[in-house]
Amino acid sequence: MKKLLFISCLLMITLTGFGQNTKLTVYVKFINVEEGYDHETKTTVFIDDKEIGTSPVTAETKTGTFTVDVPTGNHSLKIVNYAMYEGKWEEHTTANDYSFDLVYAEDHNFKKPEKFYMLGDLDQEMKVSWKKPVKVKK
Repeated sequence: MKKLLFISCLLMITLTGFGQNTKLTVYVKFINVEEGYDHETKTTVFIDDKEIGTSPVTAETKTGTFTVDVPTGNHSLKIVNYAMYEGKWEEHTTANDYSFDLVYAEDHNFKKPEKFYMLGDLDQEMKVSWKKPVKVKK
């Protein structure tokens, strides 16, 4: 009986450690957008190559934000921004004739709720920051 109780307790402890999630809030902002080129934009978060959430569609001149549930632990993170161009969504990359890639990828250890900021400075490049908004030099 003690053995069965021990196995049951061990199983409960093991199962409660799996499947836990935390939150990732992503902020996407563009600056120095040329008049007439304020594309509709959306951003997608991938964890371990699986899409887990996409932002609402906004204009580039508006700050986009959204929150996704991410599994705790170490995972492959990829955040991709898309622009609407001639009726189709395309990745905001140099391969699609944009001035820089608005794609971020890293292995990341998710432990607690986090904030991630992407800034697309159309005069320069992409800048990113964890926890605090990217500072814009004037």
